[in-house]
Amino acid sequence: MSEGMKKLFGLAIFVLLLMACSNKTEPFNEISTLSFETTIPIVETVIPQILENPYQDYVSDLYSDPATWLCWPAVDDVCERDQTATAIYPDGTSEVVSFEKTSEALVDCFYVYPTTSGDMTLNSDLIPATAEEISTAWFQVSRYSQVCDVYAPMYQQMTKANISRTIEVPEDDLIGGPGTTGFEIAYEDVADAFKYYISKASTERGFILIGHSQGAAMLTQLLKREIDQNPLLRARLVSAHLFGGAHIAQSDNEFETISGCKQANEIGCIIAYNAFRIDTPPPSNSWFGRTWHDASWKDQDISWENISWDEVVSNPSLCVNPGNFGSGKAELTPYFFVNEGVEEVFEIATTWVTYPGLLTGECINDGTFGYLSVEISADYEDPRANEISGDFDPQYGLHGVDMNIALGNLITAAETQSIFYLASKP
Repeated sequence: MSEGMKKLFGLAIFVLLLMACSNKTEPFNEISTLSFETTIPIVETVIPQILENPYQDYVSDLYSDPATWLCWPAVDDVCERDQTATAIYPDGTSEVVSFEKTSEALVDCFYVYPTTSGDMTLNSDLIPATAEEISTAWFQVSRYSQVCDVYAPMYQQMTKANISRTIEVPEDDLIGGPGTTGFEIAYEDVADAFKYYISKASTERGFILIGHSQGAAMLTQLLKREIDQNPLLRARLVSAHLFGGAHIAQSDNEFETISGCKQANEIGCIIAYNAFRIDTPPPSNSWFGRTWHDASWKDQDISWENISWDEVVSNPSLCVNPGNFGSGKAELTPYFFVNEGVEEVFEIATTWVTYPGLLTGECINDGTFGYLSVEISADYEDPRANEISGDFDPQYGLHGVDMNIALGNLITAAETQSIFYLASKP
């Protein structure tokens, strides 16, 4: 356990002991190890005295094979790769930021990757490709190993060829949501992998769900079908970090018992957003920042090509800013791979790069879209200003870097939530 985690864990225990000795709950104002400033009130979470394994003796013929996992604890895989980064400051100076993988993970992380397979089939195979599933997991989830043991299964996801309609798609798959053939094939794998993981994990282990894009859609369904109404699993849900998806509305009625996180130390909740540049908000035809696949869509002839947003039910997507868990702007801490453009401007010997003080984010809800508005806080002399990419087209916003745009904040949030999860246990 890192020194920062030990200090924060000790402080969490101290605060909870004070609560037990008082009839009045007092918020504390600062935790020095956090990378954001906020007043953090205590959230009381009731966890059953005795936890059981809801999938005890579960057998998976597929996921008992180690080859079906991109990441599994104590295995030399993509989540074990070097995470050392270079921090580049506004004046062009830099320093190396070391990475300490936890040797005593507080919780587990269960990760489902986004659409990345280039297979020319409706659903992918289970053979990981270096430039697809492997590099995506490294880019998005490997840094979480600073906090948790990472479990990342392969799954038969809907391929890029399927979603782009490069290949012929069956009529019932034209909109590609829950209940359609391609989606359900992918979801069955994710659910199978999750049940297998839970069957092998200690009943005392909490877990964080992490997903982006199609992965976020899969985990949203997992929350709805397996976790929301299961008190044994819900008691172990530390949080869900779900980005670039379109299945969770801003309203609190998406789930029966789970909602968006409202403060840094809240557990059993969701951190989610879709990122767009401040000067390029979602256009009227954007698929991101709003919900898809309302139940009413099933009775309508809707496909990606013929949808009219004025005639379908849709709501602003959930946005939780991991920089402040509230309204207003907050600094974001990005982590990206070093690319050729960065190497031409800066001398960097690490694989990762971060830009302190460059980005701020603010959750916006304009009644149609809910999204994280990202501003580059740099003047014309700042050499880092042109190094943020990830835009596909205006409809997608910063979809390609949704997670990485605030990955440092997300790791801090995961650490804080994990510590308060453990401190809340009897």
